[in-house]
Amino acid sequence: MRRDAPILAGLVGVAVLLSFFTGSTAARRVTKPAGTAPVVARTLVCPVVNGLPRHTASTATVSDVGPALPTPPHGAGTVTSTVLAGAKSVTSTVRVRPWAAVHSRGLQSEAVAFSVNGTLAASLAADEVIETTAGRYRGLAGGPCSAPATDWWFAGGNGKLGFTDRLILANAASTDAEVAVTLWTPSGPDAAPRLAAIRVPARSRASIGILAVAPDIATVAMHVHADSGAITAAVVDRRSTGLQSDGGDLVPPTLPPSRHLVINGFPAGPGTRGLVVTNPGSADATVSVKVVTPSGEFTPSSLQQFVVGAGKTATADVTKALSNHAGAVILSSDHPVIGAGEAIVVPGGRRLRPDLEWLAATKPITTPTAAAVGHEPDGGRCYLVLSAPDGAGEVSVTTPSGRKTTISVPAGHAVTADITSTVKSGSGPWSFVVSAVGSAPVYAVRELEFDGAHGTMITAEPMTPLPQPIPLPAVRQDPRLAAR
Repeated sequence: MRRDAPILAGLVGVAVLLSFFTGSTAARRVTKPAGTAPVVARTLVCPVVNGLPRHTASTATVSDVGPALPTPPHGAGTVTSTVLAGAKSVTSTVRVRPWAAVHSRGLQSEAVAFSVNGTLAASLAADEVIETTAGRYRGLAGGPCSAPATDWWFAGGNGKLGFTDRLILANAASTDAEVAVTLWTPSGPDAAPRLAAIRVPARSRASIGILAVAPDIATVAMHVHADSGAITAAVVDRRSTGLQSDGGDLVPPTLPPSRHLVINGFPAGPGTRGLVVTNPGSADATVSVKVVTPSGEFTPSSLQQFVVGAGKTATADVTKALSNHAGAVILSSDHPVIGAGEAIVVPGGRRLRPDLEWLAATKPITTPTAAAVGHEPDGGRCYLVLSAPDGAGEVSVTTPSGRKTTISVPAGHAVTADITSTVKSGSGPWSFVVSAVGSAPVYAVRELEFDGAHGTMITAEPMTPLPQPIPLPAVRQDPRLAAR
């Protein structure tokens, strides 16, 4: 044993020298846990705060939902609102106690940007609601106010007669943005020269009619990409037959191309239900369909699968598959596609006018989500459409005032919950938070609906995740730095 000691000491010495030159020490492998940084600044843009057409009023609402979060933060900060009008932009300080609103001006089409600095940024939600109460564009529309981004995907838009659809590009930054828009139609990609290079000036809003760039083309899908800067994009869909309204809504941005999409939020009741699926790739895509309803999840015999040609947009009717039930549609494709859902809600009376809602492919709830508005402008109802295709789910609905309810969703089923009594709170916007409660993935859509003397008013919006703390890179100890 004693004779082995010098050999052992020599081996240890060689190992130490090698570790010094190679850096392969145990100490170097020690990695401190990555930390997080709080969210202390955000910009949320409401691109469609319209007082046009006539009989239209819009409200952009910002709300602090911090008290409704599972772990309520002590948020503080300043909030400003800016009406984006180029050199004539006006910025005002907003007191969010616990909410504030900016209203449209008569016969004006505007965009509003909310900017927040401070820890309040992590618990702020913003929505826009647009209501046209009479005339050929009667309808209810709405959606979340979103942070600027470089890419937006839309599977909806129409250039046919009877549609007054517009693409809205809002730039809240202090520098110009350069934007390119790619179109796909039922006949293939459409290269509109006007869309190849669009300059959106600083603190301004651009509006492009779909009819002008895709005349007489139905079912247009779009990819909006900012080559420089970042923008917030929206698509407004309005329909009419003569002087009679056929409804309208905002087409929500959908997920980027994927082989698996869940489009949740189809409402119950009569009317047509459809899908818009776009294949931006160079090979045909075969798309399989499943539906999730209160009766369960199944493959409909009326629509098991369909093919979307390379570079084309296709539609599919799921009215019979859903059979007047609320729920979701699951798309599985052998090539990446984008998709959206469309629901035309028809009231019972023959002379009453319909309305419509658009639905996006979304991700399930994994972190707290919020809606700044649960208050239908005419005193209608607020619903949650929930789907749990992968297993039993459960969500909690909490308001800043402390009201709370829990909703269970059986595995492979959809549930529609009337949450009006939970979120109702005086004359305010009725903000609320929806969180998953240790369950399988749940998809959630907020729906506002009113059945009036002239017909249905309806709009839907996917529950929007609140920002989470920013992950910081891991820190590793490296003794070589100290030795050198």
